[in-house]
Amino acid sequence: MAQSTQEERASATTVAVPGERGLRYHHDPETQGGKPPVTPEKKIPAPKRLGIKDMVSYGMIMMVPIAPFALYASIFQTSNGMPALSYLIGAVGMLFTVFSFGVMIPLFPSSGSIYTYASQTISPAVGFVAGWLMLLQYLITPDLMFIQAGQALNQYLPEVPVWAWCLIFLTFVTCLSIRSLGNAIKVEKVALVCEIVVFAMFIVFGVVYIFGHPATSGFTLTALVDPSKIEPKSLMGSVSLGAMSFVGFGCVATLTEEAKDPKKGPAKSMLIIVVILACMFVGMCYVATCVDPTGSIMAGHADTGFYLLAGTVGGPWFGVVCAVANAIALGAFTGLTATTSISRVLYVMSRSGALPKELGIMDKKTGVPQVATLFVCALSLVMLLFLIPLGMTQVAKLSNFGALSTYCLLNICVIWYAFGRKQVKLPFWRSAVLPVLGALVTGAILFSIDPQILFMGWGWVLLGVIYYLVQTRVFKHEIDFG
Repeated sequence: MAQSTQEERASATTVAVPGERGLRYHHDPETQGGKPPVTPEKKIPAPKRLGIKDMVSYGMIMMVPIAPFALYASIFQTSNGMPALSYLIGAVGMLFTVFSFGVMIPLFPSSGSIYTYASQTISPAVGFVAGWLMLLQYLITPDLMFIQAGQALNQYLPEVPVWAWCLIFLTFVTCLSIRSLGNAIKVEKVALVCEIVVFAMFIVFGVVYIFGHPATSGFTLTALVDPSKIEPKSLMGSVSLGAMSFVGFGCVATLTEEAKDPKKGPAKSMLIIVVILACMFVGMCYVATCVDPTGSIMAGHADTGFYLLAGTVGGPWFGVVCAVANAIALGAFTGLTATTSISRVLYVMSRSGALPKELGIMDKKTGVPQVATLFVCALSLVMLLFLIPLGMTQVAKLSNFGALSTYCLLNICVIWYAFGRKQVKLPFWRSAVLPVLGALVTGAILFSIDPQILFMGWGWVLLGVIYYLVQTRVFKHEIDFG
């Protein structure tokens, strides 16, 4: 009864006035004792919640359906002519990890992803290391995308240096990433459709070429696996390079707080992404290998060989189309997705006290952590000076070190929390079998990376440990991983 009386009083003192955009409401000053009208604060619309379709398109843009275009020649050479097998092995390892994400996300639905999972299941120190490794992957990934895009375009416009292309793409990403996430996803969906069209064109042109050149090309099982050429060390080295095309699915976990169904949506999206792209990557590599089994067309062009191959099957114009499409996909849209993901990881780490508090400021209107986003873009600019001389292949492997180490750690978290401590009831195959396989596969791929890259990666871990100890032991700074 009291509630009804209050509602009646409120309605009695409020009148509707026609305005430019419908009815607007203000309080009648006469009913308020002659006080001036109270202007209500403008209501800021909540950011759009993301469904499975949104997250699938977001993740596929990050992973890029035509990503093998940039790495195909290098993987072909490293795997002794079996790039399709390299991608197949990588896909299997990623699927195990997807199931581990499926265990952790419902338990700890946070955009902090593996940083949060390791903190809550093992220890705060391990969680910080996980977050630190995620920073390595995500901070390098935008620049890696810019470099790959710049090299693709530089092949056809050599008068524009790679670094200039990188700056162009970085500017685009900076301008779009500080806007709302919903707007970015709308733009990326259009790009995703274009990428799939280019992919389909290559498959069609490739199949037609194979049938038209039986003397040099042909469908054969050895294009997938040739036992006589398998060298475990070389094969796993190619898998570690090809894994770059898969590791991006983890970015979906950083959208957990924006998801309509934060407990199930991200995990379902990851599974869909990995299955679809595994079929696309393996299929594309198989067709490309059947077109050029010996790799003679790509000889001497480790970074851009695929575009020569595309020009062979579809004409020179198609080689240009593939280069431009991949450049835009990587430099503009994957760079945008990577920047969005790392800004959210920085935001969550800042909220917990692990990083400066300024990075934890969220713009209420756009739903974007703008300080963290601008920081990532500025850091990307500085890092380009060091990463461009390192070379695309080595930069890709360094980014993979961060991704693969955190994926291995994620599987260990599931084993520790569900099987070891039995904090959640799961079937044996979910709590032990799948995460153990996931840890073994991702660990094997991780340790097949070049010793130079491993040295740099573990150096980054050591730097993070020192930072953590100084913050917690010297300055007595408390980090709230909740």
